[in-house]
Amino acid sequence: MNTSSFGQGAGQAGDPPAVALVRQACERASRTFQGELPAGAPAATLESVCSMWEAMELLKLQILLRLAQIRAEGNLLEVGGQRSVAAWMIHTLGTNPAQAHALATLAELLFSGKLPRTLKALGEGMLSVDEAATLAKTVERAVKTRDKNHSAFADADEFRRMIETRIVEAKTQRPAMSAQQMAQLGVQLAHEYHPGLAEERHRKAHASRRADLTRGFEGTCYFHAQGPDADAELIDKALAAFTKPHEASKPEVSRAERTYDAFLAMVKSALGHQECTKPPGPLAMVNITVPLDVFNGQRQKQAREQSQGPAQNGQKQAGSPQSGPMGTSPAPDGQGASYAATQDGQVLAFEALQDLAPDSVLRRVIIDPASGKPLDVGRGMRNAPEQVRVVAHYGRTTCAWEQGCDVPISDTEADHIRSYSRGGTTSADNIQPLCSTHNRLKWRRENNPHRQVYRGRKAHRTPHQHPDSESGTDPPPDPPSGPGTAPDPHPRE
Repeated sequence: MNTSSFGQGAGQAGDPPAVALVRQACERASRTFQGELPAGAPAATLESVCSMWEAMELLKLQILLRLAQIRAEGNLLEVGGQRSVAAWMIHTLGTNPAQAHALATLAELLFSGKLPRTLKALGEGMLSVDEAATLAKTVERAVKTRDKNHSAFADADEFRRMIETRIVEAKTQRPAMSAQQMAQLGVQLAHEYHPGLAEERHRKAHASRRADLTRGFEGTCYFHAQGPDADAELIDKALAAFTKPHEASKPEVSRAERTYDAFLAMVKSALGHQECTKPPGPLAMVNITVPLDVFNGQRQKQAREQSQGPAQNGQKQAGSPQSGPMGTSPAPDGQGASYAATQDGQVLAFEALQDLAPDSVLRRVIIDPASGKPLDVGRGMRNAPEQVRVVAHYGRTTCAWEQGCDVPISDTEADHIRSYSRGGTTSADNIQPLCSTHNRLKWRRENNPHRQVYRGRKAHRTPHQHPDSESGTDPPPDPPSGPGTAPDPHPRE
């Protein structure tokens, strides 16, 4: 198989020196990808691609900063014909509008010095430009929704630095955190610092709830519904419960078709149980982690008291920038004790919890901050029981694949970090959530340890890796201990 070169030559007449150098570099680099891929070369090729991409990222960053400078000096409209960096990128560079707005936000905040930690992380290779753009967009969204009546959050620039610091620190602790997970963390932090935000959004969404059933002229129908995100959790779990697995003997159907069939099955089930005095048992489980002071309303009462007036004489308030939730450091991805959230990280309003509580099963989970290992069933069983999975997965919302994965935790499997067949125990500190793809890939790599594999971006590689991980040989570090230390049930991270 031959690969065509898309280079534009060593240079074009009239090119500035910098442009000519870039064209020459692109031409030389493109030649390395021509021809057949040698046997055993994929891992080395991926390493080269990663290094080349990081080099292009640095150039991309400088371009963005220069565009922000041109706009700040008032020349973008007069010379470039567009009012904003985003509009110029859309119409001149052909950039996707959503991406252009995110990159423009990043450029202007970096140029104005409002994201110093982000700029430093970009220089160290901890963040890509696209990740930084997501971070910038997430931070600005949190700034707009902050509680302006709170004395500690009145200054937009100070609040922006506070949110930026939390996200960059989380990325440093978990290098494989993706842009999507950073955006989710930003949403969680916005709720942490504004406890009433979830209630406001829930009430607005509930007030605007609606469902429309439209019949078409060609024998078709269209059903559209909108409402609070808490209802989405119930609908999602119900559809999953009624979705039938694919049968090999029947033609393949798409996920959308199977979802439609599940919706009709729900409707038929509801019609079939109209006269039942005893409703059928639950078909699905929605797992929600609720801090005790949120469940009993204490957190909401405290938030109302704070909104009525400023702190007295500099007294520290809950949710202030000096402290994390419950007086401890927050979990790396924001899943902590300052709000109620589903296992996939969706923040829920207190009103939604009140609606769900009467029909819920309550479980108490206590995390020992000294050891981080609150539950251990040894090697008595291979399959992790539910209570072990609850503790082992605490603080995570997605698959724990070391190089990053955005599969929600509700779609993952309980995997032994050190394989059960190699002496691993079925305990909370040896269980991690992996999606089916990465669970099986981990097994294949363990059984083929001599195959060369790509280890991920160098700046994202953790200093310690588990002996059974795909590439590391160092043992995992000991869990943190001591007063005020946040529990870490995932020593592999």
